[in-house]
Amino acid sequence: MITKFGRYGLIALLVLLGLGGLAGGAVMLSDPTGAEMGLSLAMLENLPIADFTLPGLFLIGVMGVAPLVIALGLWRRIPWAWAAALTQGIVLVLWIGLQIVLWGAPMFVQLLYLVWGLVIVAFCFVPGLRAEVQKPLGPVLQREPEITDLENQFTKETDPERAKNRQVSNTLLSGRG
Repeated sequence: MITKFGRYGLIALLVLLGLGGLAGGAVMLSDPTGAEMGLSLAMLENLPIADFTLPGLFLIGVMGVAPLVIALGLWRRIPWAWAAALTQGIVLVLWIGLQIVLWGAPMFVQLLYLVWGLVIVAFCFVPGLRAEVQKPLGPVLQREPEITDLENQFTKETDPERAKNRQVSNTLLSGRG
């Protein structure tokens, strides 16, 4: 039960992060000065970029599209999704940590996303979540038996002597005998 809650919680956190990343990135691309988001170009003085275009692209790709793809992977129980979710949480923590190091006193939204990243990482370590995420959605289909398999099984069950003769003749025909 806790693993199902953990999986759905992780999916929800990633979907919300992805939507926020897409929105934030779109705003930064539409206004590269950052004024619409309450940012200033003065924040970029010590960086090798002139405006918020590259951070906007980063938000769209790494904090927008990637979490949505990972959430889909978790939903469909694709084996790489757990590791990708853990990596996404770590990248979010590092991204916000870098912002705090560069600009000093954190804004409320930075603290919110820092905690968000830590919660994503924590959810990845819910006991049994990795196994829950990687378990197949439905029953694994077995291959249909071949006619020769069925015939051999039938022959072994009904006529052991004939089965032994067939095995010897198959060995001779294959050139191994």
